[in-house]
Amino acid sequence: MNPTTLLLVLKSCFSAAIAVTIFALIAPQARAQSLEEFRRLLVPVSVHAVPGAYGSLWSTELWYRNNGNRPVAIHPLGVSDAVPSIKLTVRLPIFRRPGHDPGGILFVSRDGSEAVQFDLRLYNLADPSATWGTKLPVVWEDEFASGVNLINVPTGNDFRAALRIYAFPDRWPDGQAARVRIYSHNERLLAEAAVVLQRSPRYGAVLSLTDAFPEIRQVDRVRVEVQSPDGVAKLWAFVSVTSNSTQFVSIVTPE
Repeated sequence: MNPTTLLLVLKSCFSAAIAVTIFALIAPQARAQSLEEFRRLLVPVSVHAVPGAYGSLWSTELWYRNNGNRPVAIHPLGVSDAVPSIKLTVRLPIFRRPGHDPGGILFVSRDGSEAVQFDLRLYNLADPSATWGTKLPVVWEDEFASGVNLINVPTGNDFRAALRIYAFPDRWPDGQAARVRIYSHNERLLAEAAVVLQRSPRYGAVLSLTDAFPEIRQVDRVRVEVQSPDGVAKLWAFVSVTSNSTQFVSIVTPE
């Protein structure tokens, strides 16, 4: 490896290490200030220019507004932990994650958090004519449950459906698997598997349900059930459904 190449590799590794270190270390600092002071918020996807199928290129933006009169702090931000503005809509500079591990956790001041709102958007940068992105949910910790149902998930060749599962690290042992069962509309069990959740936030995925479980192709729509193994640990999950022709993304959530 020549010196120039080595320098580029080292710079890339250093940048990645800094981002991971900041994300790993700042969150515990906020946690140390006590979860009585903060609410945890899952940002399920926070990426920049991640390549996808059919030439797609995915990025997200997170926008924020505090509609109340009290300042609300958010940790960790990608630039600083300055308190975002009150009654102004601003883009939050949060850390971006790799495509294989896309989610992150934000700590939001509990006092005043009921007055804040977020708008998370996913964009295909490779398509200049694309619509105004796809709205993705952000999820408060108290919205997690021991099991979720995702209904009306298509299985046709025109779409690719990806299941993503999340948990908070102190509520889910690293490497513990969630139970996934897939049913037809008349409740016939078509497939089941264990999906391991790792890292922080805990994360596991089946990036193509029909490739992983070809038996579900016998019906046109399915219900995906995701449960913790003990019925106590809490998780959250969603399915993204992407058109193979337009790359438009729709979301199936537990709501």
